[in-house]
Amino acid sequence: MKRKVWFHVAVVFCLGLLACQSDDEKFEEASKEVVFRVVNYTQYNLDEVTRASADVLDHLVLGVFDAESNAMVGSLITQDKGADGYGTFKVKLPVGQYRLVFLGYVGSSTCNMSSPTLVTFANDAVPTTFSYSTTLTVGHDQIEAQNIVLKRAFGAFRVTLTDVIPSGVATMRFRSVGGSTKLNGQTGYAADNSGRTFSVSIPTSYIGKEDVKLTLNLFLPEGETKMSIALDALDSDGTVLRTRTFTDVPMMVNRLINYSGAFFSNDFSATVTVDDEWESEPTVNF
Repeated sequence: MKRKVWFHVAVVFCLGLLACQSDDEKFEEASKEVVFRVVNYTQYNLDEVTRASADVLDHLVLGVFDAESNAMVGSLITQDKGADGYGTFKVKLPVGQYRLVFLGYVGSSTCNMSSPTLVTFANDAVPTTFSYSTTLTVGHDQIEAQNIVLKRAFGAFRVTLTDVIPSGVATMRFRSVGGSTKLNGQTGYAADNSGRTFSVSIPTSYIGKEDVKLTLNLFLPEGETKMSIALDALDSDGTVLRTRTFTDVPMMVNRLINYSGAFFSNDFSATVTVDDEWESEPTVNF
């Protein structure tokens, strides 16, 4: 009698084990590894005064989302410059439909991606950012490795101070009416139009210096949008020493607007240059 019971339990255990193995095999069979190569991760660092210098983007990011629910599949994948395999993403996905968001950016800010339509950076930063989004259908057939080309996802407003910065100036502060610190990763444009306040600390070495360039990056809506941007000079106590407001600034993604003039003079007037291409197209490395 004991032998029959033991035999019965053993058979049930084995069948259960086989069932588990079968489920695992089915999952493995229903999942496919997908490989993506970001082929243009060497980009121009447009935050530098010397625009001709080229550098590898500091970080590459991939977010994978369910195409129907927009829920993230797994966790955000981040690669740092210099890491092994930098520029290549390998993801194993079950059969289904997905939305993929790729980002590349410069700087040390942490990227947050809660959905394909909302990307933010720590401390409301807007770094030099490139993006690309696509949909992917994973079926039973093998999927070829895909090359990804990132596109610039921001515009910039720059002021060149042609006169010297006087003593007492500790901070220069931008205030934009329009633009955003939030990016819609699916479209490559701003997720809202809430504006941005951004401050730049002025080191003592800049006092008395001419031709200082100050740049405000913004995520922007599709097409050209005219906005108002104010620039304040503040002392160490936060008192505003000088304010200039630039109206009807024609901002657009992939456009650099540069206002150049004697900011601290009483008869301030500025010359304006517009760079729609900003640089040559990103260098593509294969």
